[in-house]
Amino acid sequence: AAWLRTEEPLGTRVRFLPRGKDGTSQKWWLTDRIVVEIDERAVLREEFPAAFRWLGGELRATPRRCYHWVDTRAHWSAALPVDREFVAACVLSSLVSGADGEQRGQAEPLTALAEAGGPVGRAVHLALAFGLGCQDADDRLRAVDALLVLASRGDLDARLLGTELAWLVMEGSVKPNRLADALRTTAATGAYGTVWAVLEPLLPELLGAEKPVRGLGEVLAVAADCVERCRATGAVAGLDALASARSSAQFVVQAKRLSGALRREADQPLAEPV
Repeated sequence: AAWLRTEEPLGTRVRFLPRGKDGTSQKWWLTDRIVVEIDERAVLREEFPAAFRWLGGELRATPRRCYHWVDTRAHWSAALPVDREFVAACVLSSLVSGADGEQRGQAEPLTALAEAGGPVGRAVHLALAFGLGCQDADDRLRAVDALLVLASRGDLDARLLGTELAWLVMEGSVKPNRLADALRTTAATGAYGTVWAVLEPLLPELLGAEKPVRGLGEVLAVAADCVERCRATGAVAGLDALASARSSAQFVVQAKRLSGALRREADQPLAEPV
């Protein structure tokens, strides 16, 4: 109880093991490659019962998947309300199964995570990224709500979220069409600037792919809508090259639209001071 009252975060880091060569490898699926590292503490090793000493070490993805009907994910934030980064790290495997699998209801913990206390780092943003890419539409809506809560509280690192989404999309763990749907819903609440801040670091990775990423047109359409609404400016690596292509493909059409919107906003004269 004294340890819980200190409100000192556990010090959690998330990393991923290299992907295996094929689907038969135990390190092919993302859920099997998650590693959570926790700062070691003497109080955990010396005073806690053996069942809790894992809180001061390393958590590796289990080599065997366990499918059961006992679900306590929604209560994790209540157990550690001042350390949402640690809680997020512990529920990542469940969230991944909603993004690269067919499980439903995996994003239920996200709202409580967004409303909890403690620092917000990579684990929370990864949890949000997986939620935005969930197969189930209701799970994506939960992720949208969590994103808006984090943004309203000033806890959202849009660039970090976009960076995490970039590699997840490129390796196929998050589908672009699902992500586009979630971000379109987010933008429809009026959060055009927030969504563009997420997409800005994401787009260069997608645009730089050797082959057009499936669903790229939908993502670019959301980006163009956001730029037109929030009047953002700037340059996106790889965008002009795609926009100059002679093609009627949706991703080229939307690339032209986004490029034109960014250029128009950059060319707008500054307003006269009142």
